Amino acid sequence: MKKLFTILCVALAAVASAAAQGGHSVSDSVVTENFAIYYRFDDTGFDQTYLSNSETAAHIKNYLLNSARIDSVTIYAWASPEGAYHHNVYLSRERAKTAKRFLLAHSPDSAKLNSEKIHISPQAENWPGLVRLVEENYHRHDRVKVLRILKDKTISDETRKWRLKQLDGGIAWRVLFYRYMPQLRSATWICVWAEVIDPLPEMQTMKAFATTAERPLPVMTDAVVPAEPKESRVPVAALRTNLLVPALNVGAEIPIGNRWSVGADYYYPWIWPDKTNKNCFEFLGGSLEGRYWFGKDRTPSDRLKGHSIGLYAAAGYYDFEKDFEGLQGEFVSTGLDYTYAVGLGRKKRVNLEFTLALGYIHAWNRTYSVPGPEGALYPDDGIMMFDYFGPTKAAVSLVVPIFGKEGRR
Repeated sequence: MKKLFTILCVALAAVASAAAQGGHSVSDSVVTENFAIYYRFDDTGFDQTYLSNSETAAHIKNYLLNSARIDSVTIYAWASPEGAYHHNVYLSRERAKTAKRFLLAHSPDSAKLNSEKIHISPQAENWPGLVRLVEENYHRHDRVKVLRILKDKTISDETRKWRLKQLDGGIAWRVLFYRYMPQLRSATWICVWAEVIDPLPEMQTMKAFATTAERPLPVMTDAVVPAEPKESRVPVAALRTNLLVPALNVGAEIPIGNRWSVGADYYYPWIWPDKTNKNCFEFLGGSLEGRYWFGKDRTPSDRLKGHSIGLYAAAGYYDFEKDFEGLQGEFVSTGLDYTYAVGLGRKKRVNLEFTLALGYIHAWNRTYSVPGPEGALYPDDGIMMFDYFGPTKAAVSLVVPIFGKEGRR
């Protein structure tokens, strides 16, 4: 499960009457201040050594020290939408608690700011912030489709995520994930309304934001944002051979989407006997299989790579002879196999697959003998049935993907 981050917004609102101020106008002494606090990956603690947190912490402490009175604080918390909802709720709640503890620890007077004056409101997933980022910065060809999905109020957030991941073969989701999600999960904005003794020189009066969607998103000054992915070529089929039976087999596989594939293999180790007919090894067999590939948020470039499990069916013919005594017959087999495939080389244009199968074999056996060199085959009477359950296949295969344009399959 992917780890998430939150955008934490603390609003400090001072509402005082003229009577309580001894006739002093509240509007003359209210300052709105914004602070950006950043969090490390899947961390709910306030690390003051991270990014600009040290300067921000000093600024907050100074503001708390110089505020004459603080009426209330409401802490809003969000997470970026790409992960599991329950974990987003957890992160936003814990980071809101962290912000509350920080404010209480650095309030010089409990009468000015205490626990009863601070309220937390975890919001989990910041979809409004993502909408605003897309509106301002997303200019790909599918912009209209992305915004339509984001603004569709008739679907659940999980359905919204699923539709975004399916759009344009997964490219749209990768753009959102790499370019925009960090801005949703990496900062805390603190909006302060307070009465101050002497406004600090560095403070800037700012307009308060009425809704979470209108609150500003942080600018990641030192974050490295990956370049927007280009339209790429992805695997649409693949050819393979089992290196454990070199040059005596060939197979093919075709992906169906990013999680499924179908494949076929043909084995032909047909070693002809010599003129004496003393020994031979002949085998012809084929198999068909359907396969499911594991992994969260798989993209077109992930096709035919990673961990998978498959269901196969196979059939074939065999003839094995040694010293003029032989066994021949037919077989059928079915079972499950596990495969792990990894890309080789810098560009990963070739894959290496490791496969182990467990299944059932039913065979029809016939024994025979050859009376002397260059003699004819004399089968014995009757057919023997053979049943077996256990390991049925081991393979280390070299796979050569065939690439096509994105969206072709």
